[in-house]
Amino acid sequence: MTSDSTATRPTALREVFVGGPFFQLVDPRTGLMSDADRLKFHRLIEHFEQRGATVYNAHRREAWGAEFLTAAEATKRDYLEISRSDLFIAFPGVPASAGTHVEIGWASALRKPMVLMLEKEQKHTFLVTGLENQANVEFIWFADPAEIYPQLDAAVGRVLARSGERTTIG
Repeated sequence: MTSDSTATRPTALREVFVGGPFFQLVDPRTGLMSDADRLKFHRLIEHFEQRGATVYNAHRREAWGAEFLTAAEATKRDYLEISRSDLFIAFPGVPASAGTHVEIGWASALRKPMVLMLEKEQKHTFLVTGLENQANVEFIWFADPAEIYPQLDAAVGRVLARSGERTTIG
């Protein structure tokens, strides 16, 4: 029996959660992330917004460090936004970001398609690099953040196709 829901399924990615190190990237003197760190996240956010997706991101939501939420509110919002997202994408961080690793665990438990961007020549925890055996994840290895974008849409397409979700972005 064929379900009619597949015929009406949207063809575009609607909601994306972009995660990555935050607190450890905020300069204690300025209370803000550096321009270089902001740009890495801004480009990723822009990539998906240009394709029509709503992008959830704590860095932008909290003004790049100038307007931190309380721990309880940030935790609640991140979990709800990951729950409603069609895709979870993140930089796990070097050194590893404990908060991002919690988010990766939530996304995995919620069976969200994931794309994780890992720095080449760096050590990443086995629970991240071994995740492909337990979850629907694609890794993009990079030395320079510019290397991410030629691979990004194909990686997203693969995780969405494996999850039976929408298979096109934009």
